[in-house]
Amino acid sequence: MIVTRKKAPQTIQELAERYKKLIIVGCSECAAVCQTGGSEQVKEMATLLGNGREILATISIESPCDKRISARDFRRLEKELEGADALVALTCGSGVQAIAEVTGKKVIAALDTDFLGMVERLGRFYERCSHCGHCILNDTAEICPVTLCPRGLRNGPCENIHGTRCDVNNDRDCVWHTIYERLSSRGEAERFAAYHEPPDWSTCRSPREEIWERK
Repeated sequence: MIVTRKKAPQTIQELAERYKKLIIVGCSECAAVCQTGGSEQVKEMATLLGNGREILATISIESPCDKRISARDFRRLEKELEGADALVALTCGSGVQAIAEVTGKKVIAALDTDFLGMVERLGRFYERCSHCGHCILNDTAEICPVTLCPRGLRNGPCENIHGTRCDVNNDRDCVWHTIYERLSSRGEAERFAAYHEPPDWSTCRSPREEIWERK
C-alpha cells in the first residue's frame, strides 16, 4: 500500500489560487486507508477550496493510478472536465500523473507520497520493502535488511553494533540480529552465512518499466 500525507491547507490554497473551477479527485484504496484521500477528505477539500471557487464535481476513483480505471470513471464527468480549470488530486504521485495523462488537465497534487507500506492497522504503516528489484528475503527470514538497516547492509551487521542494538537507531535491535534469531529458531542458521552480491544497479535505473503480452 502507498502511504501518503496531506500537504498543508495553506499550500494547497496557494497552489489552487489561480484556478476558479475545480474538480476534486480522491482515491478509494490506498489514500482512503491512510485517511488522506477518502470520501471524507474529498468533502473537506471541497469545503477548503470552495470559498470563492466553483467545485464542479467530486469523485472517488478505485485506483486512480490505473489509467484504464481513471479513464473509465472520468467519462462520467465529460461536461465538468471540459469546464474545469484544474483538478485537485488526493492521491499518490502515480495517481496524479495518471490523472494528468488521462484528462489532459492541470492537476494539483494535494498529498505527499512517503513510501510503500505494510499495514498493521488503521493509522499504523511501516516501510518494509524498498522495491529495489534484488530481493534476498529467502535468505533473511522474510525480513528485508536493505530497508530496515539504516546502512542498507546486505551481508550481516556492521562493526558498530552494540550488543543487539543498532548504533544508528539505538532504540531498536539490529535487523541482522533479528534475522539471525528468526533463522536459528527455524533451524536455518546456515542461511545467515549466504553471500549476496552487490546489486547491479544498471538493471534498475529509473524510471523502470515492465511490459508483457497476454498469452
